[in-house]
Amino acid sequence: MGIFGKQQIGIDLGTSTTIVYIARKGIALHQPSIVAIDKESNEIVAYGKEASKLVGRTSDRYEMIYPIRNGVIANFSMTKKMLGYFITQALNTSLSKPEVVISAPSQISKVERKAIIDAIKSLGINRAMIVEEAFVAALGADMAIEEARGKMIVDIGGGTTDIATLSYGEIVDSLTLSAASNNMNDEIQSQVRQEHDLMIGNYTAETLKIVIGEALFDPNEEDHLVVKGRHVVTGVPSEAKISSKTVAKAVDIVINQIIMGMKQVLELTPPELSADIMETGIVLTGGGSLLKHLPDRIQKEIGVPVRRANLPIDCVAMGAGRMFDELDRQSVVIERSLR
Repeated sequence: MGIFGKQQIGIDLGTSTTIVYIARKGIALHQPSIVAIDKESNEIVAYGKEASKLVGRTSDRYEMIYPIRNGVIANFSMTKKMLGYFITQALNTSLSKPEVVISAPSQISKVERKAIIDAIKSLGINRAMIVEEAFVAALGADMAIEEARGKMIVDIGGGTTDIATLSYGEIVDSLTLSAASNNMNDEIQSQVRQEHDLMIGNYTAETLKIVIGEALFDPNEEDHLVVKGRHVVTGVPSEAKISSKTVAKAVDIVINQIIMGMKQVLELTPPELSADIMETGIVLTGGGSLLKHLPDRIQKEIGVPVRRANLPIDCVAMGAGRMFDELDRQSVVIERSLR
């Protein structure tokens, strides 16, 4: 135990963003999951926000590493270094040895689970545990998952969308999709290139999605945004006026995949729990859930009430941090049942 006492933290190790939550304190860190290295010296020059500032704006000397791909660790060495840096930043000390709960996609393999645990423990972490992303998202969204009634959570992150039904504090059925927020950006880039012969970066695509993107396009309320990029034919800097119709057409591809995945999970769900979900509704979490009118679109197509969690981006990290209280509660319940 360090001089600051035992720290309990929850980590949402996301494809796009890493969020650290300190139990009973709140969100301590919110940083892009990116590392910048100097290719000549092979040394790390920046993490997180500082590294993201270099994307697309530096010479070939620097390489941007994205350690997490589609919700899975793709580069263990960089992930360990990035996590070590972020945890130290969040706790403001390298002396404390915290207990960590980290989220992972619902269908992660045993090999991947062990690899993540090993990566965490190699940082000198006192105790580490992995919990399914959908489960901690539900905890962070304040869903009463311990009840016998069926609940449904859909966490739309950067690299994956986790869909799950829960009852009695357990995941009943689940599905992890690669269709997520980053795919929306990819589709926007592709659509802009196809319609305007303009190549735009991920930041510009994200801006289009946030400013004029929506899940229910209304031709009577069409909006536009002028963006800059590189002309496909001439190769010189250019700009184009992008319509909300273009953005809606792009994100619609991903939305349809998510809705199809939700229907697949609902088809597997026992009738009794399906009846509960009709009453309790579906809760959306994750940054991708912030797309305008997305709850309305899903409700329209599935026929079940849909709402967005109060703090959708932070739900997974908050839920991971609250797992310590949840484990204490379960221990009390088990102890009482044995008396």
